[in-house]
Amino acid sequence: MNALFKRYRAGVGACLEPIVRQYNPLMLEGEQDEYRKMLELSAKMNVVGHACAEIGGFDYDERRHMIGSLFGACCFLADSFIDDFGEEATRDYLERLGTLLTEGWFDPKTDRERLFFVIAARLFAERDVLHPIVRQAVLQLYMAQKQDVELRATRRDGRRLARAQLNMLKRCARNRSGHAILVLSAFVLPELRLDYLARMFWAGALIMYIDDHGDCWSDLKSNRLTFMNQVGNPERTLRRLFHAHIGQLASGLPDGDGRDLLIAFLTRYYLTRIEKHRQQRVKGASPWAIYE
Repeated sequence: MNALFKRYRAGVGACLEPIVRQYNPLMLEGEQDEYRKMLELSAKMNVVGHACAEIGGFDYDERRHMIGSLFGACCFLADSFIDDFGEEATRDYLERLGTLLTEGWFDPKTDRERLFFVIAARLFAERDVLHPIVRQAVLQLYMAQKQDVELRATRRDGRRLARAQLNMLKRCARNRSGHAILVLSAFVLPELRLDYLARMFWAGALIMYIDDHGDCWSDLKSNRLTFMNQVGNPERTLRRLFHAHIGQLASGLPDGDGRDLLIAFLTRYYLTRIEKHRQQRVKGASPWAIYE
């Protein structure tokens, strides 16, 4: 696993650095915190994409590696538009993204948005976006992002959230990351069996629960509610979710290197985010810290 991560970190840099340098060179200045985070996410998406390809019985070739790198960069930039620039910018981005998906038009206002559009265009050029699986996964991801933003209007008034509100936050986390991994899977391997796609959705959902636990303190600092920062005993809850989701993957995916790689990645991610949660509770909630 360590060797694979090292290889993909180098590979995503070779793919993305020329694009970033041409369209948003500001990301390459200074300490490059954002750029390094983007590379880290793209490396993780390559590991998941690699597992997906092998689960379907295909090699993770150079083209699929490029797709994983582009998709990771898209996810990083899209998440930043949603999370980092305020509510008005978030609503504006989602409205214009909806126009892109329905009309094919996107008017970038900044170099960062231009970079996103170029990367998204290169990603979309790699597959038939009207393929039913690809199209449905992309649209479901967009709807999950919209729901996530709508839930942020919820503000705590000192009381615990009702069970129905907690369940809604849980479903939102599941859908946003579950559909993201479905999009990745559909781009990497549109031919993947539907029952295997369903398990990839479970893997994506688990990634979000793990991620939200790791980001608990920075999310609370930003007044962002998530299921994992509102549930009563988050570490115990995450442990239960982890074992349930891993059980689904172990029983529902075919024996082989692909399944083993996916489970190994999720286990590593789970353990590092448990540690991230504990460290940030003591050291403070830096959104740019990288926990490999």
